Amino acid sequence: MKFPKNIILDSVAERRNHQSYGLEFVQELGHDDAGYSEMLVIIFKYKDKYYSVDIQHVNGENNYDHWEDEIECPEVIKKEAVQYYWEEVR
Repeated sequence: MKFPKNIILDSVAERRNHQSYGLEFVQELGHDDAGYSEMLVIIFKYKDKYYSVDIQHVNGENNYDHWEDEIECPEVIKKEAVQYYWEEVR
């Protein structure tokens, strides 16, 4: 699904919700090397579906400087792990 560049940069890239558009920041995955080499995947929610966008800052250049007015963000599926543990009962 395509999203406006300014909405993505104003909310998702800043790790906050965009109330008027209806985006909800969910999770940040990736690596940030003190601003020098940053490669992140941001997961956000829109109308009960989850989407992702890549944010990259490598060697002083941002990938979002080259985005069009709208960017394609793929839908992702949220999975939750079930964890079990053993506990001694006395």
